[in-house]
Amino acid sequence: MLLPFNPHGPSRPHQDNMFGFLLTRLPQSPRPLKGWLMPWVGGITIWTMTGCSAPPQVVRLSSGSNQSAYSRIGKQIQQIAPQVDLQVEDTFDSQGSQQNLQRLLDREVEFALVQLDVASEAMKQGEAVAVAMLTEEYVHIISHQATNIRDFAGLQGKIVDIGAPGSGINFTASRLFQATNLQIQPQTGDSLKRFTDQTLDALVYVGPLKASVQVREQLRQSTGLRFLPLNLSFINYLTLQFPESYRKAYIPQGTYKPLPALPATDVLTISTGGALLTRPDVPRETVALMTWAIFANARQFASFYPQLALENGGINLYESLLYVHPGAIQAYQNGDPRVAWLKYLKENTPLQAASIMLLTTTSIGVLIRGWRKRKIEKIMKGHRQAIAELQEQLATDPRHTLQETENLQQRYRLMLIEGNLAPDLYQQIDNMNEIFVQQCRSEINQQQDGDLNQIIGNLTDLQNHSDNDPDWLIKHLHSSQATYRQMLINGHLDFSTYLNLYQMQLLLSTLLMKVGTPETLDSTGIPPKPRGA
Repeated sequence: MLLPFNPHGPSRPHQDNMFGFLLTRLPQSPRPLKGWLMPWVGGITIWTMTGCSAPPQVVRLSSGSNQSAYSRIGKQIQQIAPQVDLQVEDTFDSQGSQQNLQRLLDREVEFALVQLDVASEAMKQGEAVAVAMLTEEYVHIISHQATNIRDFAGLQGKIVDIGAPGSGINFTASRLFQATNLQIQPQTGDSLKRFTDQTLDALVYVGPLKASVQVREQLRQSTGLRFLPLNLSFINYLTLQFPESYRKAYIPQGTYKPLPALPATDVLTISTGGALLTRPDVPRETVALMTWAIFANARQFASFYPQLALENGGINLYESLLYVHPGAIQAYQNGDPRVAWLKYLKENTPLQAASIMLLTTTSIGVLIRGWRKRKIEKIMKGHRQAIAELQEQLATDPRHTLQETENLQQRYRLMLIEGNLAPDLYQQIDNMNEIFVQQCRSEINQQQDGDLNQIIGNLTDLQNHSDNDPDWLIKHLHSSQATYRQMLINGHLDFSTYLNLYQMQLLLSTLLMKVGTPETLDSTGIPPKPRGA
């Protein structure tokens, strides 16, 4: 069964909630705790004794080829798996995320390392679920300085490597170029060496920073390279179109070489998560054991995902995931699925009292997190409603709509300064506001262009019909004056422009009334000099 995972779950699932799990199963009768726990202890003792002699369970993993970032992560999983009596088999011959996902769906393996943008559709359809987030993968777009390519748009018509078929690099690169309609000459195969030999104009690589030995060494030994940034508007489009897959990120200056710095400056780009996936039908117990092995050794994966090195960094294994296997949820919430500590708890009276205190504090923490979540949902709902109301009046009065949106931005900014709005929530709201501000400005520009075309059309009509009935021309001038006055009231014309148009219309109207007949006007609309003058 596919279950949505709550990212606001317990912050220390391997400690606090193990006691909560136990206390929820305490008997309601006055029977002493020691007497109630004896059957549990006996069963656990038998389980432990038989479990020690049982052979390890074999599971299959698809990661990556040798020296790739995914192969290094796969070897790390192999090293920690025996701690929970699992033996991981991996052939280390995969091209990357797409091939890993296909092997998982074809039931060739039980676990696979896959980029989240590659796995997005399979997870939405319930064909795959997550176990743990193990890496943050950045989009690298690299060119030679000699090509004089300075940004993503400059790749038009160039020879660009987009990664091997079956890799996550190929999937992400193809999506980027399809979204922008850039026409390139795509190349695949052993392109990293060809790129360093300068037979390619540019290279697209997607992976953790410095995690691939091959990529790291090639970049360190090469000279004259330039990292190409993505345009901010393109990043906004991608993060709104695929919010579950991408986020804005930076490749820090000097990541691959300190002197001279490579990249030379911080590079604006996007990133996507790299997660260990499984199928919903893989046994809960197997997934729980794998999850606990990773959670208990989270810091060993910090070279691929630096957030895991932080205090309580283990929450980053699951916090940003939407669909998580029930076995993984069990391990994150209840800790080690083997539950070998129940006997120790039975014999330790102070620990029993401490468990009650921890249950109380954990419950309070859950309530606080629930209150914060409801507050965030209420603020976001109100903001979306405000934007929807402004959207209704955008077409009729974009200037007023823009002013109201800027006022709304200022109110949220004050809430942030006063500490009434969390920085991450403010950033989400501000991104939505910026997109709507751009819509307002675009609508204003379109209206100005329409007004300008209308003014030019009116003047052209006067010139083309200068030989018509003067009464018609005077009525046309009066109609134009009313149009310009309405433009001024609506804010589409500034006062000086309106005054110039009004004076011109008044002059033409006066001349038409004096002359009286169309034959007395030349093609410019100005009466000729009298004969003999």
